[in-house]
Amino acid sequence: MNKNFYLALICSIFTLNMNAQVTMKLNDVTLMHEMRATPSPLNKAVVSDRSVSLQWPLPSYVNTMENLLDGIKSENEMVDKTKLRYQVRYSKDPNMRQNVTTVSTLWPFHNPGKPLDTGVWYWQYGYVNDAKTDWSQVLQFTVKENPNKFCPPSLKKVLKNLPTYHPRVWVMKNEWTDFMQQSKSAPEYQWYIERAEKVIKTPMYSINQIDTSNIGGLENAVKRNAMLVRESRNIIDREEANTEVLIRAYLLTQNKRYSDEAMKRITEMISWSGNKNVAGDFNTATILSLCSMAYDSFYNQLSDSQKKMLLNEIKIMGGDFYRQFNNHLENHIADNHVWQMTLRIFTMAAFSVYGELPEADTWVDYCYNVWLARFPGLNKDGGWHNGDSYFHVNIRTLIEVPYFYSRISGFDFFTDPWYKGSAMYVIYQQPPFSKSAGNGSSHRKIIKPNGVRVGYADALARLTGNTFAADYLRRISEKQPDILKEAFMAKPGDLSWFRLQCHKSLPQGKGLNELPLGYVFPETGIATFMSDWHSIKRNAMFSFRSSPYASTSHALANQNAFNTFYNGRPLFYSSGHHISFTDEHSVYCHRATRAHNTILVNGMGQRIGTEGYGWIPRYYVSDKIGYLVGDASNAYGEVISPLWLERGKQSKLEYSPTNGWDKNHLKTFRRHVVELGNAGIMFIYDELEADTSVIWSYLLHTAVNKMEVTKEKEYVRIRATNGMGASDAYLFSPDQLKTEQTDQFFYPAVNWLRADDKGYFAPLENHWHFTATSPARKVYRFATIINTHQKDVPDAIPQILQNGLIKVGSWEIKANISSEGKASFSVKNAKENVSLIYDDATIIQEGGKQTKLKDRLPELEI
Repeated sequence: MNKNFYLALICSIFTLNMNAQVTMKLNDVTLMHEMRATPSPLNKAVVSDRSVSLQWPLPSYVNTMENLLDGIKSENEMVDKTKLRYQVRYSKDPNMRQNVTTVSTLWPFHNPGKPLDTGVWYWQYGYVNDAKTDWSQVLQFTVKENPNKFCPPSLKKVLKNLPTYHPRVWVMKNEWTDFMQQSKSAPEYQWYIERAEKVIKTPMYSINQIDTSNIGGLENAVKRNAMLVRESRNIIDREEANTEVLIRAYLLTQNKRYSDEAMKRITEMISWSGNKNVAGDFNTATILSLCSMAYDSFYNQLSDSQKKMLLNEIKIMGGDFYRQFNNHLENHIADNHVWQMTLRIFTMAAFSVYGELPEADTWVDYCYNVWLARFPGLNKDGGWHNGDSYFHVNIRTLIEVPYFYSRISGFDFFTDPWYKGSAMYVIYQQPPFSKSAGNGSSHRKIIKPNGVRVGYADALARLTGNTFAADYLRRISEKQPDILKEAFMAKPGDLSWFRLQCHKSLPQGKGLNELPLGYVFPETGIATFMSDWHSIKRNAMFSFRSSPYASTSHALANQNAFNTFYNGRPLFYSSGHHISFTDEHSVYCHRATRAHNTILVNGMGQRIGTEGYGWIPRYYVSDKIGYLVGDASNAYGEVISPLWLERGKQSKLEYSPTNGWDKNHLKTFRRHVVELGNAGIMFIYDELEADTSVIWSYLLHTAVNKMEVTKEKEYVRIRATNGMGASDAYLFSPDQLKTEQTDQFFYPAVNWLRADDKGYFAPLENHWHFTATSPARKVYRFATIINTHQKDVPDAIPQILQNGLIKVGSWEIKANISSEGKASFSVKNAKENVSLIYDDATIIQEGGKQTKLKDRLPELEI
């Protein structure tokens, strides 16, 4: 191709203020941290949406790498966290002399007992050592007036309303009779009773049924532990479901047949606690959950010895969980299992025995206040950085804990503005009848909205009045009337009991058709654009990720990556299998950058850990044009995260140049994405620069069909297809590109972990991987037009005009893809009176209105 080839657009020329700093170049090693490294609020912060929570880092000498993986502990020396003490003080006096409130605390956070007045505040946190407090510098924040500010009550006020009687968690004793009567007409009532009757006739599972026959042949302790956890959960999860349904059937009927059978099973499961084959924190949480449910639900018919037995187990296991959470959870970016389930279980257990176990005073204090400080979400925008598969395992926590707090306090915890964004996350990241957007571990399994997700949308609609979530539920349940029942007794996500308790009706109002065609979650670093809310069968969807959360936890190293969909099915789509958290294929071929639709630099990918971050500096959404830019300039290089290096060591992984990690040469990788109206056409412009000449590799993947690759004079055309749709990518570059396609993974996908009930390990299919490789260049630019459409409808092929114009549909595009000159491009649709020009700043003209975009760092903490 001609090195100086341009895609041209006849357009007006805007004069930009070249002295204005519109593009930010970050030098931070991380934007987020595995453990808190910054205080909150940050110095000079403005707080207007919620009550202030004061939070700060742990002392520097505290080792934060306690549990490398579930069941795999760090060998580093630990401090006694029960001895940690802090002080915090705050005042409107900058000299901290007048009207100073000083508080001593066991944890590195404090929630003031009442909302702070508007105005400027000053505060300090301190570490207490031998009766001496080492104070931080004085920090400042401003509280702004907001009539809709989220201001939950203090724990003191909540506890005034907590009943002293039992039951008081899953149903209130004084409401029990009415609850049983009202529940009889609900379909969920019959689900519980029918299942309970089957359980009574079903022999109990035995701890001896845990299959350990395949464990000995695995090559390292991490894999052996992962299989043991899985096999023990196969037995314990099933028995947990059986026993829990008996407890709930008793609460619905007060029939002692159910409670007697439940206690028999719980007594047996308590005896499993010391068994060497019971591994993992979820299994421990199961016993805690059942013991506390039984204690609260059966209290009035338990014998003294039974109460003593249950209290003793709750004390032991609750104490273990508190020791894990204490001076850890509150500072962790997102402790997976704790956020998903174990904090919820611990919370319900703590409130079940409050006033009856002395330790529960501290537990309740911690659970309630850590919720106010850190939960329900990780940031303000409502997105979930771990992706859809692992979002679903948080559903019960996101609903049941705040609903319990709402019931006992009288305060509506669902007025938290986070839930409004969460509803948008549910809808945009997986529209009705559609594949999920393709982020996070195990995303491939989320084929269409399941009963757990739809049940969450139902709960949000009822609790917050969100009419879009209500329409999401109605659209899906119209074609799948049993969708909510699909989630019945799903361990992390069944909300059947919530629906028996909540009698709010679904709201009426605006539906999905009235939503914008795009939505950006700037803190989470994800976005979705689509072409048609009216008919998913005709919808062309495009998802994108460039995230400050990088690739830690269950997030992937897919900064500046995209996926395309038609009729709710994937086309260009991330590849690889999530077999386990840290086995070779899962890390090298699913988590690593080579698995995603993004860029490699000299064959090297993005760092694993919070250091491999991206972000979305600017964005714009309307029905005529959508736009964002993702910046992955800081994402690439050697793995330097202490946590992930230690995990790699334990799992026998090598973060080496051979496997895709090396010294970084990247200076700039900014990927601009423009949605061209509602025609399913996307324009992508990549700005790439290194500190030396490097080879740039443009990646595309499909999980279903082989891609069709055609080299034309002006571009390379790559086509992905599914049953009804196609995505045609037209890749422009200043040079002839070397292209190749393979259906082989870098490291084979071997299912060594998940066998069916007959012991069969089903094979894992290969995916297709396309690479277009440039010559070695210091500066490079790709431009891509992607048209996603119905497969049997002719593609809108880009037309290269004599004057260098490129025309696709009613849009005209100009882009500098030469390695010389400034990075710039523009798009225009004269018919719709809309245009976009990128030349350092981004100028959008729409309907006579001009919008100028410049980089803006999202509000982040931790």
